[in-house]
Amino acid sequence: MKRVMIVDDEVLVRLGIQSLIKWENHGYQIVCDASDGEEALQKIRQYQPDIVLTDLKMSPVDGFELISECREKYPHIQFIVLSSYNDFDNVRNAMKMGAFDYVFKLTVKPEELLKIMDEATSSGKGSDTVQETSVLAERNMEVIKRGLFKRILNSETFLKKYLEELMRLPLSVNFDHPFHILSITIDDFKVVRKKGDFMDLELLIFTMENILSELFNRHHRAEVFQYGEYDFAVAVNLEENQDHKAFFTAMEKEFGIFSSCARQYYGLEVSGALSRECTGIKGLKEAIAQNRGTLNMRFFSEPGKLHPYERSVKEEAVLPVEFHSSVLERLAAEHDFFGMRKFLEDLFEFLKEKNRWEPEEIRYLLRKAYGTLAASFARSRADIDLFLDKNGINMEASINDYTYLEKIRQSVLELLEQYKKEYESNSGRILRKEVAEAKSFVRSHMKEELQVAEIAAMVNMSGSYFSHVFKKEEGISFLEYVYRVRMEQARYLLESSDLKVNEIADEVGIFNPNYFSTQFKKSVGQSPLEYRQAWLKKAEENSRI
Repeated sequence: MKRVMIVDDEVLVRLGIQSLIKWENHGYQIVCDASDGEEALQKIRQYQPDIVLTDLKMSPVDGFELISECREKYPHIQFIVLSSYNDFDNVRNAMKMGAFDYVFKLTVKPEELLKIMDEATSSGKGSDTVQETSVLAERNMEVIKRGLFKRILNSETFLKKYLEELMRLPLSVNFDHPFHILSITIDDFKVVRKKGDFMDLELLIFTMENILSELFNRHHRAEVFQYGEYDFAVAVNLEENQDHKAFFTAMEKEFGIFSSCARQYYGLEVSGALSRECTGIKGLKEAIAQNRGTLNMRFFSEPGKLHPYERSVKEEAVLPVEFHSSVLERLAAEHDFFGMRKFLEDLFEFLKEKNRWEPEEIRYLLRKAYGTLAASFARSRADIDLFLDKNGINMEASINDYTYLEKIRQSVLELLEQYKKEYESNSGRILRKEVAEAKSFVRSHMKEELQVAEIAAMVNMSGSYFSHVFKKEEGISFLEYVYRVRMEQARYLLESSDLKVNEIADEVGIFNPNYFSTQFKKSVGQSPLEYRQAWLKKAEENSRI
């Protein structure tokens, strides 16, 4: 087992790299980390690492000094530089001093880092130690503890047996003394999972547990465990003479660091709930139940918050007559899009204030509204489920899967607007299902290379017949339609974002920036930069009126 040390003045970088890989599965163990070269030199004497992953720009002792001193005292250590994109001159100097290689710390891939580390250890002698067995034993102990916590929280049978087994293990938290439970859950998890934008679930859970354990055990006595598919708990003892306000502030700080880490490294938003003070394993189960209720009511809040426990009084969910389905049904039958949007906006505004209603009851009411729209549009041969929001989610899934009421609102109104534009662009005609599916696919996959043959196969048509049907319905060829959609999206991004031209080209699926600029000028009459400057000038003039 090769011993690894991480040195960087940014705690999120250190935590991110620690959680990037199941290190022990690849023959490595993270033995320690440090925030600068001075701390690193102290810990190197104690932990004797084989590999050091180090930043260069730190104080009081930077990475160059660290490498230089270790070259004399610890020549067996292999250094890998954690670099930034604008850092090449420094990297080159570090390599001259004896660093083995470098990686870009904010974008490094697990397989890339492992490859470099494997090469480093095979080129140097390294020093496997007799501590390997104890490392594995310690790791297995953590797995056993977390498994027992999960069983205790989710089972009523064999509870005494599980408790006895748990109490025989070394625990950081004394459950006979006052403690709190901080529960953490991943927001919009069902949506994220459908998109497939994150790593393997097992690896995600593993890395998040490790980050939480590393983070909370720095300044507290804490135990971390998973109790739901994507729910974690941190048990933390209240320090002697620590008041509850100071404790909540400390937990809020640690939660904020973890939240930033989840956002930066995994693209995930998380929310948290802090229980009341409790004691004993019975108190542990009660605290988890409290936090489940608190997190359920975050439906009315926003991502990234830590919510304290508050006793709430529930109210029965009853809609006033102006929001009955018959009103929406009439508006939908008449294709009164202004009326439908006004109805839904008013409904969401009304629901936003009903924070004593059960979120599931609100979802039920919204599903009824969706059913009214879907049934009415189906009578006109339109399928509203073909329309997808920016996350690739249709209206029914948005109501079921988004964590927050506000996100449901945004998605539902976005999808209604999509349907309105489709309806109006066809002069009130309803498109053939195959053409509607193809257009929906183009809107949500424009970053990809789009071929007629692949789209035709997706809608169960031959390429030639699909092209004929599409042109008959739209009046332009499929490729002309793709081109038009890409140019429209490019204009939107130039107006609404600060993305560079080459980044916008990538966003709309044209991977040659020069070709993109040529095509944009051909379509719009201005280069992308000229268009943006003209739009900004016009927006500034309008703001003065």
